[in-house]
Amino acid sequence: MSELETSSLQAAFEALGGGGLFIFGIRMMSEGLQRIAGNRFRTILDKVVSSRISAALLGTSIASLLHSSNSASILTVGFLNAGLISIYQALAIFLGASLGASLAVQFIAFQPYLLALAAVFAGIFLKLFFKRNFLANTGELLLGAGILFIGLRTMQSGLSFLSGSTFMQFLDHYVFAWRISAVLFGSLLTFILQSSSAATGIIIALCGSGIVTFNESIGIIIGSNLGTAFMTLFAAIGGTSNARKAALVNLIINITSVILVLFFFPMLIKAVLVLTPSYDLYIPDMLNSQSYTPLKGDLPRLIANAHTIVSLFMVIIFLPLIGFLSRSVKLSGSSTEISAHSDFLDKRVINTPTIAMIQASKEVARMSHVVTSMYRDTVHLLYRFDAKSARRIIEMENAVDSIHCQLSNYLVLLSRKSFDRDISIKLPLLLQAVNQLEHLADINMRLLMLIQKKKTEKISFSTNAMSELKKLAASVDEIVNMAEISVELDENYMQELSALRSKTGEIRETAIAGHLKRMKTGHCSIEAGFLYNDIITLLINTSDSSANLIEIKGELE
Repeated sequence: MSELETSSLQAAFEALGGGGLFIFGIRMMSEGLQRIAGNRFRTILDKVVSSRISAALLGTSIASLLHSSNSASILTVGFLNAGLISIYQALAIFLGASLGASLAVQFIAFQPYLLALAAVFAGIFLKLFFKRNFLANTGELLLGAGILFIGLRTMQSGLSFLSGSTFMQFLDHYVFAWRISAVLFGSLLTFILQSSSAATGIIIALCGSGIVTFNESIGIIIGSNLGTAFMTLFAAIGGTSNARKAALVNLIINITSVILVLFFFPMLIKAVLVLTPSYDLYIPDMLNSQSYTPLKGDLPRLIANAHTIVSLFMVIIFLPLIGFLSRSVKLSGSSTEISAHSDFLDKRVINTPTIAMIQASKEVARMSHVVTSMYRDTVHLLYRFDAKSARRIIEMENAVDSIHCQLSNYLVLLSRKSFDRDISIKLPLLLQAVNQLEHLADINMRLLMLIQKKKTEKISFSTNAMSELKKLAASVDEIVNMAEISVELDENYMQELSALRSKTGEIRETAIAGHLKRMKTGHCSIEAGFLYNDIITLLINTSDSSANLIEIKGELE
């Protein structure tokens, strides 16, 4: 291998290694910031404000803290899936997140290499020799910041040597030279790295090494927000219809802003140069030059300012329009269909237990609604059998089984995370509620099988038998309604439950007494008698299981 080939290979590894250090540094610094913020940060996330300006500022704060608009957008999708925020609020947070990412880029643009080495030393010292969480997390923050800047410098050094290679010349002539392809490259880079801040850091290195020109780097920067929008849409695919709608509107906003910025591209370049004075000295025709090359030391600040200006443009233009856009975009599909897929669970926010618990609670409430609907639909078949309704009940049972599995796995995963005392108390109760709901669904299915048997074997009950059965089912329905998780309990719910159970027991005794009398007098066949007794038993099982669920629900509230 020749000396040139060896040097090129070394430079390639230097560029790749530097890029890896840079991305790792961003992730480490982000995790350190989150741990330092602790529960205070999570409390802010729980309380999303209603004002569009406040919501946008919240998005800016989250993206700055996470050093990634992608992560902030994915977290917002989790808020939507949990039903914590509306589409209107989510769009404001999305716009604010793009501005927050630009603030993170401003930090990267400083590139204090000498301070980076000191930050690495201080970070390692704090992590190794201090056990207090705050100091250890501060050490992680400093270590991440130091690694970030060392990685950026290393990557830029490797790319500088490779700038004359055939591959880099190909990228320069066929990708970076065209504004549309440069935008798409920036979008793809952001999508792959899942961070517009990381993508912008790499663009700074590319520009500083001479691989791309200043104008080309601005084109790539424009695509970074578009990459975040695509990532948000991808994250919302398996979520609720509101999450998918918000992600789609966000993508439309970003595509529109890219078109507008490209149309006014020369004005953008001038704005960046005017707002970023280079020692207050400009060449006379600089503002009219399309090929102006700034000083190498000024490039990071110019690129960071370009990112900020584009993000500010999006916020100023589209923030007043989010209400109109959220009402205008319609998604096809019926919201009344039974979904076996969880509507609210999102494993991407499992590291934020407060939000994860809210998601789990809402999914339990949805499961509860499906199970109580199963009971009412099943009882209705006692009076008038309908094959279509029977098929729907079977679909409900399949959905409950799927939700039960997903919820159980989600709650087990959540139990492995660190959380406060309130969550540690509620978590096992939620798991009990999930298991109790699944048991109720099984009882409903056994009841459906008995009703189907009554239909297929043409077994009929007397008028008195049906009247007593109807009273018992109605009394059990009152307890089932109390057990539905989404229905709030009053202060005297235990006394009310006790009264309902007593009433149900009396109706059951009356029904059994009448049943035995009809059996003795021969007014009821043996087959009908056994079937009638089994149906009563399942209705009482439903009552007992619902009562257990009410007790769990009372402890949760």
